Amino acid sequence: MGVLKANIVLTGGPCAGKTTTIAKVKEDLENLGYHVLLLNECATEVINGGIRPFGDNQVSVFDFQNEVLNLQLFKEKRYLDIIDKLPEDTNCIILSDRGIMDSKAYLGSELFTKLLDQNNLKEEDLGHQYDMIIHLVTVATNNQNKYNTSTNSARFEEDIDEVIDLDRRTNEVWQKHKNLKRVEATGTIEEKIEKVIDIIHDYLEI
Repeated sequence: MGVLKANIVLTGGPCAGKTTTIAKVKEDLENLGYHVLLLNECATEVINGGIRPFGDNQVSVFDFQNEVLNLQLFKEKRYLDIIDKLPEDTNCIILSDRGIMDSKAYLGSELFTKLLDQNNLKEEDLGHQYDMIIHLVTVATNNQNKYNTSTNSARFEEDIDEVIDLDRRTNEVWQKHKNLKRVEATGTIEEKIEKVIDIIHDYLEI
């Protein structure tokens, strides 16, 4: 069976550069000989599939996050199962665009607890499957002119204050994780990517 070397989540508010960064991180790790299993953002997949908490024929935020949670759980389990079927000398890394706890940032504590109860889950059991959480801070925090929704057709947060608050809440829901890293929205996206790669290299002792 393959060996899981790291299960890493990149998270953060809208327009934090997650998609661009993940693509570069994946390329870097593959050049180093790792087999990267990429878990794309489940919320975007659900929205693009036609289930939306906004616009025409919308569902509630609670029902939307329930779909996101269950898709995330399913995909994470399948990825772990497939690693067991890979050749034994395969060094694997799971790289995820957002993780389980991100739903709490959108729902708040009360509704998130309700969501977990509905799915027979407990918050204290969540998040431990990840070895590292890297929070990329949204550009809205220090350069509002750079914030836009054009890079992701599923992005619907328009209000800058809402985006900044969502970024803060996203950071808060991961505070209890044993290995939470934060990358500020300063400099260029290339500099941000380099910082993320350095963090991952340090963890992998490259």
